Amino acid sequence: MKIILLIAILCGLTFPNVRITLAALLEGTSNYLYDSARKKKTFIPYWIKKVIND
Repeated sequence: MKIILLIAILCGLTFPNVRITLAALLEGTSNYLYDSARKKKTFIPYWIKKVIND
């Protein structure tokens, strides 16, 4: 089962649209992580508020 999932992920990464979407998703989440680390906020209400405001 794990091998099939790994193969599916690797095949998905061969398509440019999948890679662009994944890169955008990672960039967005990294911004949230940097913000929360700078403000030392790790609680879920902070994350929910941040997502709603953006």
